[in-house]
Amino acid sequence: MRTLLRRLARGLAALLAATVVGAYLLLRASLPPLDGVLEVEGTRSPVTLERDARGTVTVTGDDRAALAYGLGFAHAQDRYFQMDLARRLAAGELSELFGRIALEQDRKARLFRFRRVARAVIAGLAPAERGVLDAYVRGVNEGLASLPSRPWEYWLLRAVPAPWRDLDSVLVVHSMWWQLQYHDFVAEDRRLALTDALSQRLGTERAAAALAFLLPAGSEWDAPAEPGAPVTAAATAPGPDVWTLSAQGPANARAEGARIASGASTAMERRGIGSNNWALAGARTASGSALVANDMHLGLDVPPVWYRARLRTRDGRLDLNGVTLAGVPALVAGSNGRIAWGFTNSYGDWLDLRWTPCDPEANTFRDLQGRDVPFDLDRTRIRIKGAPGERLLIRSGAEGVVFATRRHGGATECQLATWLATAPGATTFGIFALEAAGSVEQALAAAPSVGIPQQNMIVGDRDGHIAWTLLGRIPAATGALRAAGGPFIDPAAQPQIVDPPSGRLWSANARVVGGVAGTLIGDDEVATGVGYDLAARAAQIRDDLAALAAPAVPADMLGIQLDDRAVFLAPWRQLWLDLLDAGALEGQPRRARFRQLIEPPMARADAGSVAYALVRAAESSAVEALWSSVLVAAGLAADAYPPPPQFAATAWQLVATRPANWLPAGFTDWRAWLLAQVDRSIDGLAKTCGTLERCDWGRARPVRITHPLARALPLLGRALDMRAPPLPGDHDMPRVQALAFGASERFAVSPGHEAEGYLELPGGASGHPLSPFYRSGFDDWARGRPTPFLPGPPRHKLTLQ
Repeated sequence: MRTLLRRLARGLAALLAATVVGAYLLLRASLPPLDGVLEVEGTRSPVTLERDARGTVTVTGDDRAALAYGLGFAHAQDRYFQMDLARRLAAGELSELFGRIALEQDRKARLFRFRRVARAVIAGLAPAERGVLDAYVRGVNEGLASLPSRPWEYWLLRAVPAPWRDLDSVLVVHSMWWQLQYHDFVAEDRRLALTDALSQRLGTERAAAALAFLLPAGSEWDAPAEPGAPVTAAATAPGPDVWTLSAQGPANARAEGARIASGASTAMERRGIGSNNWALAGARTASGSALVANDMHLGLDVPPVWYRARLRTRDGRLDLNGVTLAGVPALVAGSNGRIAWGFTNSYGDWLDLRWTPCDPEANTFRDLQGRDVPFDLDRTRIRIKGAPGERLLIRSGAEGVVFATRRHGGATECQLATWLATAPGATTFGIFALEAAGSVEQALAAAPSVGIPQQNMIVGDRDGHIAWTLLGRIPAATGALRAAGGPFIDPAAQPQIVDPPSGRLWSANARVVGGVAGTLIGDDEVATGVGYDLAARAAQIRDDLAALAAPAVPADMLGIQLDDRAVFLAPWRQLWLDLLDAGALEGQPRRARFRQLIEPPMARADAGSVAYALVRAAESSAVEALWSSVLVAAGLAADAYPPPPQFAATAWQLVATRPANWLPAGFTDWRAWLLAQVDRSIDGLAKTCGTLERCDWGRARPVRITHPLARALPLLGRALDMRAPPLPGDHDMPRVQALAFGASERFAVSPGHEAEGYLELPGGASGHPLSPFYRSGFDDWARGRPTPFLPGPPRHKLTLQ
């Protein structure tokens, strides 16, 4: 019996070993060839792919189409699965790979029928643009075919990768529209709900006054003049003639307010919002050329969003360096040797929602002229892995697609959505013209034709000029159907700021301009500030730039990008110290320990700082509880949705001035309410860390950068993730860092002086865990060490001919 058991054990061990070896060999087989000569059909002239020690690819060819072919080849070798996910995200086809777990996401995406939109984009391409895109598609499919085995992710999912098509590249652009703007539908829906609720309780005029205070829309150019001053709401808190917080809401509002204030949870994560860019004119730089810095803040994934590349023609006419998006044949941000540019997301009126009466049985809706008109019907089928497909009926009309339905006042209402992303002409490949621009003037001339999700572009040139403009198409229409499309504004009216006297430009997701330019960017969003970030981060960047004494070099820009000084939270720390006096501490050992731990100087959002974690937790508790009290008083659920970013300024103004009519229900004075927030934050921190002493910022807000398939591999999944050390940074400071959100890249460069610049990414070029380029560059990004902007000496060379 023992002999039999030993034989069985040996057999099982051998089988396990064979399985592991087989899996390893299969995984290794999908690594791409990096050296030698490959005979291909997709290019008329030789194209070379050189990779340095970090895996950064340099593509060399005769013309722009040849460079697109080589870039497509490299993208497919290193990132095909990522490209596939992006096109499926926009098209609503993730369920075909992942099954029912992705069905809800696909239902949302299918409403906008991006495949249909992509076909229209392809039909409108200029011949030169079409030639570049066709070459890229050939390169992608031949790069995929060059792999000895299909990409490893498809073996795991038991799927076969579908070939790449031209409209798939458009879908990848649409996936960025989705990532950068779809969440604004949620914000718009919340704004409508709050506006309706307040209007019903207060009347239209009083509701407008309350909203102007709750959601301030101050421009980042109007940020505090004094360095370090707290960013406050633009309007004065409305008096009791407008609103008394504790007097509004349902009969149980006082009990509900008390529950909010005493809850144990603490909101340590706000909605991901971020991106910084700025430029210094040549008069302020050591090189005499403009100096452009950019760190776009996005979700942190494995592999990273961006793909580093250098694209250069043999005759030297074109030499592009920077970041590309796998799936698209263009340089997104970086330098062409004559200009350098970078982006931050623009928040404007790019989409709209409105409720209108409708009759699903009769298939009609009430249009803006008061007529009952029929919907167009579109039936589509979502394929689902391992299950029957699902039929989806999409109702739409000239005034939008049905986004949601509800019963209201005894009748059915449809919520119609319009989104500029689906409008003819909103998505283009005009960015090719930006790649070729030789000056700020030429870049500004190209900007109105660039069809991407609207961005604040800051650009500088070799001669020292700098400018800001809005990149992306701007509708000429105003009102409810603005986001449905139609003609775009005259290119001469595109908002821009050129060579300001200060020699400095910056943007950080707050409102950039007002007046006529602000009206062009949007109407209701500008009025209420929905979508914009608080101006605290922009103000800190402004002060950092102003503090530069000597002519600036790229290293100075990295210092600003890594600035984690706790400027915004400093007034909150003083508020808690003043609050926790002898009377507040009597018989309260936990409060006493809290005060003791925040007494040391709190200079930065350092990962090892306990003081920062505690102050931040108490501030988050106060902001969340105030916002919940506002929702309850408006007649909405206390947890209907989290506070918008701008409300943090309103919350500070309230706790600093403590107007009696804004005291939340359930409390007799502001002091008692503030002490409840300290106690609430202590409860939350105890759940997270055990004791306050152990609750440093790195433990209270860990950073996790995970691969999308890690959960499918419980034993090996962590090997796919980036090993992030505790990282400093937070919202409302230049170094934005959250749980899985932060700088998707960091660079600074002067055009014509690329060898002096740097470019960091939170991960490597390859999406293959056995590649030496899987994690390359991550440590530099995590520790803030500058990675050279230009690729290093080639270690590998692959010739395609």
